[in-house]
Amino acid sequence: MPVVRTTLVACAFLLAVPAAAADDDRPFWHPDAGTPAERFELAKRTEPELVAFLRRFPKGADLHNHAGGAIYSDYVIDAARVNGLRYDPVARRFTAGEEAHTVSLDELEADAAMLKAFFETVSMRGWYPNTDDGHYHFFQTFSYLGSAQRTETQRLTEIVRRNRYQNVNYLELMALPTPTEALSRFYRVSWTLDLDDLAASLAPFEPLIDDPVVHASITAWLDERAAEISTELGLSPPLGEPGSDIALGYIGSLLRTGTMERFFVGAVYTFTAMRADDRVVGLNIVAPEDHPASRRQFDDQMRVLDFLWERFDRPAITLHAGELTLRYAPVASMWDRIRRSIDEGHARRIGHGISVAWERDVVGLLEQMARDGVLVEINITSNESILGVRDDRHPFEMYRRAGVPVCLTTDDEGVSRSNLTMEYVKAVMRYDLGYDDIKTISRDCLEYSFLPGGVKGERMAMLETAFTDFEASLVSGYREHQ
Repeated sequence: MPVVRTTLVACAFLLAVPAAAADDDRPFWHPDAGTPAERFELAKRTEPELVAFLRRFPKGADLHNHAGGAIYSDYVIDAARVNGLRYDPVARRFTAGEEAHTVSLDELEADAAMLKAFFETVSMRGWYPNTDDGHYHFFQTFSYLGSAQRTETQRLTEIVRRNRYQNVNYLELMALPTPTEALSRFYRVSWTLDLDDLAASLAPFEPLIDDPVVHASITAWLDERAAEISTELGLSPPLGEPGSDIALGYIGSLLRTGTMERFFVGAVYTFTAMRADDRVVGLNIVAPEDHPASRRQFDDQMRVLDFLWERFDRPAITLHAGELTLRYAPVASMWDRIRRSIDEGHARRIGHGISVAWERDVVGLLEQMARDGVLVEINITSNESILGVRDDRHPFEMYRRAGVPVCLTTDDEGVSRSNLTMEYVKAVMRYDLGYDDIKTISRDCLEYSFLPGGVKGERMAMLETAFTDFEASLVSGYREHQ
């Protein structure tokens, strides 16, 4: 009887397997490979097949992308060459100087050891688990990336080009419009920060908040970037116009580790920019959350955001919160960081959220996030390299089981040597996601974006059309124009 029982169970299992999944010899693009979901199961057999499937899969948005860390070091070298710079192998930076120890770009590229050291300094290319501290390595890269003197347009164009290739509908980039004529006026204001009287602290800035000259300069900066990117990439319609195959929003970033005065001015300027132009869609806080200054100033930063959020008519905020583990932070930093970022910082989305299990009343918090639609921006690659968190140590499935919406995002795709496709690939392979799962995630990324309502509706309709076209291409041989 045990043999019969085993046989019956095995037969029942085989009957339950979709026909496409049971036929291992067909590629997922075979005309008879079945439904999109069955084809997806075929693609999951190997990573290359999954990459080929997911690279063209329509992705609603990348909502957590630091423009400064999205730059690939390969293009940094190209820019340094165009700008006529040399390389300083001691400082590991590009320079206009010609000191004896500097080398030409030709010499840099001809020296394998020197080139390897450069790439490993400015990215996670040389980092592997357990080789050194990924957290330290990651955050040190940013001090080197700017020395090639690339323009803002060159950096943004690189990011947009890469994401168009991956069928990404919308990008929210942590990159703030900074026209000199607008930003400098905020930093020339004579004022004093009084955390017990924030209204008085804000008063000297009030004339600038609705100043038409400030607003016009911010809009002009955005218009210029959009025109330059569109020209460089040959976009038609141009970036920002209805029907453009990719849209771009900007999120202002405040530094956790700087002074509270700079934090306050930066928040006022960012909220002003959001009022000036709806392409500036939100505000965030950046820098290591475990840094001593981040821990000491968290209370004051939440107080400032709470006050300004009300003053500026409740603008959109997304906050890095819970990018912490016991290796880098005491538990006291984790038992209310996410909840307070939502309740006091008014975050409509949470970036990372790794330490959620340590929160007081975690069940109540997850219920609140599910009820109120507080999405979590999941950064699989950076969470692994920076915090050492992956697989079942990651709360990705905990959020999903609790009904909290999630979005797969890149964080710093250039530094991490990743992209949005690979974030989907890793999530699928590690958590056995199905086709309906990734469609839901893709839709939620766009649905929980900070796009204005009318534009969001247009982009959502474009995403659904993209799904239809993608699924039709699976049946018709999965060909694409070269």
